[in-house]
Amino acid sequence: MANLSLLLARHRYCSARGNCLIDCHLILTHSTLIKLFTRHNLLSSGDYSQARVLPAMNESRVLSFLKDLIATNSENPPGREDCVAKVIRNHLEAYGISCISVGPSKRPNLIFSSHEGEKGNLVLHGHMDTVPIGDPNNWKHDPFGAEIQGGLLYGRGACDMKGPVSAIVETLILYTEEKHEKPLLVLTTSDEESGCSGAEEVAKSGRLSGVKFGVCAEPTDLQVLVGEKGIFWFKVIAEGKSAHGSRPEEGINAIKKCIDAIEAISFKPFPHEIDELLGIPTLNIGMIEGGIKVNVVPAHCEAQLDIRTVKGQTPDSLTDLMNERLNSAGLSDRVRIEYIHGKPAVSTAQDSDIVRVASDEIKRVLGTYPSLSAATYGTDCSVLQPKVGITNVICGPGSIEQAHQPDEFIKLEQLFHSVDIYLGIARFFDQ
Repeated sequence: MANLSLLLARHRYCSARGNCLIDCHLILTHSTLIKLFTRHNLLSSGDYSQARVLPAMNESRVLSFLKDLIATNSENPPGREDCVAKVIRNHLEAYGISCISVGPSKRPNLIFSSHEGEKGNLVLHGHMDTVPIGDPNNWKHDPFGAEIQGGLLYGRGACDMKGPVSAIVETLILYTEEKHEKPLLVLTTSDEESGCSGAEEVAKSGRLSGVKFGVCAEPTDLQVLVGEKGIFWFKVIAEGKSAHGSRPEEGINAIKKCIDAIEAISFKPFPHEIDELLGIPTLNIGMIEGGIKVNVVPAHCEAQLDIRTVKGQTPDSLTDLMNERLNSAGLSDRVRIEYIHGKPAVSTAQDSDIVRVASDEIKRVLGTYPSLSAATYGTDCSVLQPKVGITNVICGPGSIEQAHQPDEFIKLEQLFHSVDIYLGIARFFDQ
């Protein structure tokens, strides 16, 4: 059907503005017909089965491509995203879709467009790297085998996020075949799992400047996340004085100083703006290391802490507050705070077009509106939203509960539904 230049359409529809019935006898181009259906809510009113004149998703193509992605190891570290990028490039080039590569050749970030070299209003994005598989003995299924059992596909990256990447790639193929007027972009990034450095490269390149909306396809069980907490990783470094373990009074115990410092900086909540979806900030003491031997008073200790931030909090403001608390506790002469890594909290207004359209498309496909919430974890949105100006939602197949776990899986039904949802969103932004 996508190869036909003209379609004869006869369909009664209700005008959303005038509430009048119009009997259409029109000869339309393919893209014009789809825009007409979308404008009069046929693609978002549950009546999609009557309006659909487009080629159906090729489920076997999606599965074959996903199996190739999972078979291509991209554990981070070291990443090896160039191997995954080659699989994606070759797959899309077979359908006449080329890409622009941004960043190092070994850790590329690929930008594909339905209209070669052109930018539109919408980008669908996901990352190519995965976390390591860990101990392979903990896996019942081959982590690189993409085994299917009981409607589930297993493998490292099945939901986080090679499954979602296969969905946005299939969406781009279908959208391109429909020959729309406005371009649709797909972005696949490197190194998301270790700090979003790939998204940083894309932001610096300016290649996405002017793109208004984005869908991050991270696994959400096809619910809609309209924001995410920020990240502030830092060290608490304490310096003491060594002494013999039998004479601790002659030394200064750096481990004790470090513990006292952590208690001093976290004994009461950090100020923040109230946000019902982002909630409150959290703090986790992730690592602590100090001392050289059990019978020596430790002269040095370091702890690494992770604060998940919300609105009104920045690394600078938090560091200043913690230094004030250290000073008040009389610890600032022996303890210092050292920044490791940070990303801001981001949020999208619930009445934004991208939230409304994504919710409508989920309702069309699944029959119920999604819940709106926010992510406690970080995504590439933490870069693309503040540094490029893209207003994002996070919505993808698979469950975050499966991410980073042995026997990670994705439900195939969700995977296929996500293509339908993404395509509906893309069609709306072609209006």
